[in-house]
Amino acid sequence: MRSTRFILVLTGLVAVIALLTTGIVYAVNRTTAPTATDAPPSPAHTTPSPAAAPTDATTDRAWETTAPTTPTASAPAPPTGTLTRKGMSADELVTTAAQVMTTWDTTRDVSPTDGYRRALPLFVAEYRDIFVTPTKPVLPKDWWEAAEHEATSTPRVQITDTYAHGDTTTYYVVASWTWRSEDGWTLNPDPAHMTFQVAKDKTGYIIRNWTDQQLQ
Repeated sequence: MRSTRFILVLTGLVAVIALLTTGIVYAVNRTTAPTATDAPPSPAHTTPSPAAAPTDATTDRAWETTAPTTPTASAPAPPTGTLTRKGMSADELVTTAAQVMTTWDTTRDVSPTDGYRRALPLFVAEYRDIFVTPTKPVLPKDWWEAAEHEATSTPRVQITDTYAHGDTTTYYVVASWTWRSEDGWTLNPDPAHMTFQVAKDKTGYIIRNWTDQQLQ
């Protein structure tokens, strides 16, 4: 009888000790931080490939970050298809020539001679070799100022005298102009004094000779 009680008591003590041991182990495990090996694996990092550079649909070239080059200014070709002397009187021929020759756009023209070239359809063919824009023109002061403002000229032409001699008539012309720009800047330089010698051929009146001190 005593041995039975002793066994029961001993069994109870063992059970209590086992429960205490389990509780202590559980508490220790909860307060201990997980080790590096217990941490879940991090997802692999992949670097996305760069997007392809956009292309220009017109040129089919890769997009360029550099600024486009500025086109070099060149002398405009004479407007043979837009200016004709057919049907003009001698006065109209001279007035039109002087107006065209003093109409300039400094954003396009490199010297006054570009305006002269636009009047070539009113002259004899030899002037194609005379009205040639020089490589390094000597520009008047008002042209430099106008170019700084990207100005254009508005001409005014007056025939001051005529002199008939044989089959030619010499016209004396005063041509003046006003420079104007979009920023409101204006300038009225000294006028040009021109002479035109006009004759008549099978097509009509034509300028045979011309003089001016501002050819550049």
